[in-house]
Amino acid sequence: MEAFERPFGGDESGPVQAPMHPAWIRLMPCSIELFRTVPSLNPFPATWWADVFPEEDIWNEPVWCDPGDVDDWIAEAREHHYGASPEVVEKEAREEYDRATAERSERIATFTTHCERSGLPVPHTVRDLLEFLLALGLYRGETRDGQLHVSPQLYINPFDVLAFDKLEAIEEAADQRGDLEELTAIAVRRVGGVEYEFDDEGHFALPGGASSATVTLDLVSLGDDAGVPPQVIRGMLMELAEDGDVSTPADLATVGLGEEFTLTASDDLLGGYPNDELLPPEHA
Repeated sequence: MEAFERPFGGDESGPVQAPMHPAWIRLMPCSIELFRTVPSLNPFPATWWADVFPEEDIWNEPVWCDPGDVDDWIAEAREHHYGASPEVVEKEAREEYDRATAERSERIATFTTHCERSGLPVPHTVRDLLEFLLALGLYRGETRDGQLHVSPQLYINPFDVLAFDKLEAIEEAADQRGDLEELTAIAVRRVGGVEYEFDDEGHFALPGGASSATVTLDLVSLGDDAGVPPQVIRGMLMELAEDGDVSTPADLATVGLGEEFTLTASDDLLGGYPNDELLPPEHA
């Protein structure tokens, strides 16, 4: 049930998170998370990941995480659903398992199609995926003293390296817009320190059942939290303001990037994205 997540370690200065276009979370296998964390944005030995996990056969790990057995999902659901009958819990767990595995199968099929269109082998292991990223240009490689050094270029937009047909391009553009809305909503909640809770049915709720929250923030802080340029956050907030999801006395078109302003966000927007980061569809 869990995504491909590992505790990372690095050199004395610590690893860094490489900038990555949000869409790759949807389009790449789960193990792309491994290649987001690096010791440096400058070229470093490709052996670094194996050095971090010396006790593991990291290169032969599968690129897609294993959803596990449905019985495990049912057991976990029963641990977190007090008061509901075992029959209801099992039914909901099976439905969620079916949804997640269907999303996973669809992602694998879509990724395979993009591999074939690119004329590249479909990656099955972590080593395969690094080779794929290098071939696609999402990582840059160079040989130094006979050793491969690599550096991330995950910030590249999928539109620049993948082939989409007309309908796929329209859908991908809409998905990318959705990614930015989610990242912006999460950043507003986190940077603004919005207090919230989940009711007995697991629904997001603001204190006192409020329909909105007003916070003070700035575009630079939002961009840092979301991992996208503050100018992109500005544009997203302007769209959300047009839709009525946020409001502010400030002029979003001209407010300084580091200038603080108050923003009111609806509970629908904030509650629509309760995670603290973008997740692959099967994990959302």
